Amino acid sequence: MKISNYKPNQTIVETQDYTALLSYGVPQVVITKPGFWLGGGEVFVNSKRYSTTTSKHKNAYVRKVCASYDQIVPASREEIQEMTGLETR
Repeated sequence: MKISNYKPNQTIVETQDYTALLSYGVPQVVITKPGFWLGGGEVFVNSKRYSTTTSKHKNAYVRKVCASYDQIVPASREEIQEMTGLETR
Protein backbone atom coordinates (compact mmCIF):
# COMPACT_ATOMS: atom_id res chain seq x y z
CA MET A 1 0.00 0.00 0.00
CA LYS A 2 1.31 3.41 -0.96
CA ILE A 3 -0.11 6.56 0.64
CA SER A 4 0.72 10.00 -0.71
CA ASN A 5 -0.52 13.55 -0.37
CA TYR A 6 -2.28 14.68 -3.53
CA LYS A 7 -3.30 18.22 -2.62
CA PRO A 8 -4.17 19.94 0.68
CA ASN A 9 -6.60 17.72 2.63
CA GLN A 10 -6.51 15.10 -0.16
CA THR A 11 -4.70 11.77 -0.05
CA ILE A 12 -4.15 9.03 -2.62
CA VAL A 13 -4.06 5.41 -1.45
CA GLU A 14 -2.69 2.94 -4.01
CA THR A 15 -2.81 -0.84 -3.68
CA GLN A 16 -2.41 -3.64 -6.18
CA ASP A 17 -6.22 -3.67 -6.56
CA TYR A 18 -7.29 -0.01 -6.57
CA THR A 19 -6.38 3.65 -6.33
CA ALA A 20 -8.52 5.76 -3.99
CA LEU A 21 -8.86 9.51 -3.47
CA LEU A 22 -9.54 10.45 0.14
CA SER A 23 -10.83 13.88 1.05
CA TYR A 24 -10.36 14.72 4.73
CA GLY A 25 -9.60 11.02 5.28
CA VAL A 26 -12.82 9.71 3.72
CA PRO A 27 -12.68 7.72 0.44
CA GLN A 28 -14.48 9.61 -2.32
CA VAL A 29 -13.30 8.05 -5.59
CA VAL A 30 -12.05 4.49 -6.15
CA ILE A 31 -10.52 3.35 -9.43
CA THR A 32 -10.34 -0.43 -9.60
CA LYS A 33 -7.61 -2.23 -11.47
CA PRO A 34 -8.33 -5.05 -13.96
CA GLY A 35 -9.29 -8.30 -12.27
CA PHE A 36 -10.65 -6.64 -9.12
CA TRP A 37 -14.25 -5.96 -8.11
CA LEU A 38 -16.64 -6.61 -11.00
CA GLY A 39 -13.81 -7.06 -13.48
CA GLY A 40 -11.91 -3.88 -12.68
CA GLY A 41 -11.12 -0.79 -14.64
CA GLU A 42 -14.13 1.03 -13.23
CA VAL A 43 -14.53 4.23 -11.26
CA PHE A 44 -16.71 4.26 -8.15
CA VAL A 45 -17.71 7.62 -6.69
CA ASN A 46 -19.00 8.03 -3.15
CA SER A 47 -22.65 9.05 -3.48
CA LYS A 48 -22.99 10.43 0.06
CA ARG A 49 -23.01 14.21 0.29
CA TYR A 50 -20.38 15.59 2.64
CA SER A 51 -19.33 19.24 2.35
CA THR A 52 -18.93 21.72 -0.50
CA THR A 53 -15.15 21.37 -0.30
CA THR A 54 -15.25 17.57 -0.40
CA SER A 55 -17.61 17.73 -3.39
CA LYS A 56 -15.14 20.03 -5.16
CA HIS A 57 -12.27 17.61 -4.41
CA LYS A 58 -14.28 14.65 -5.70
CA ASN A 59 -15.56 16.39 -8.86
CA ALA A 60 -12.16 17.84 -9.78
CA TYR A 61 -10.49 14.43 -9.42
CA VAL A 62 -13.14 12.74 -11.55
CA ARG A 63 -12.79 15.41 -14.27
CA LYS A 64 -8.98 15.34 -14.27
CA VAL A 65 -8.08 11.71 -13.65
CA CYS A 66 -11.17 9.69 -14.56
CA ALA A 67 -12.21 11.37 -17.80
CA SER A 68 -10.92 8.49 -19.93
CA TYR A 69 -13.01 5.84 -18.15
CA ASP A 70 -16.19 4.67 -19.84
CA GLN A 71 -18.22 4.06 -16.73
CA ILE A 72 -18.36 6.08 -13.54
CA VAL A 73 -20.56 4.36 -10.98
CA PRO A 74 -22.13 5.97 -7.90
CA ALA A 75 -21.40 3.84 -4.82
CA SER A 76 -22.64 3.96 -1.26
CA ARG A 77 -20.31 4.44 1.70
CA GLU A 78 -20.84 0.80 2.60
CA GLU A 79 -19.91 -0.44 -0.89
CA ILE A 80 -16.72 1.60 -0.89
CA GLN A 81 -15.80 0.37 2.58
CA GLU A 82 -16.46 -3.26 1.60
CA MET A 83 -14.46 -2.86 -1.61
CA THR A 84 -11.41 -1.13 -0.12
CA GLY A 85 -11.44 -1.83 3.59
CA LEU A 86 -11.02 1.92 4.12
CA GLU A 87 -13.25 3.41 6.80
CA THR A 88 -16.04 5.63 5.55
CA ARG A 89 -18.04 7.78 7.92
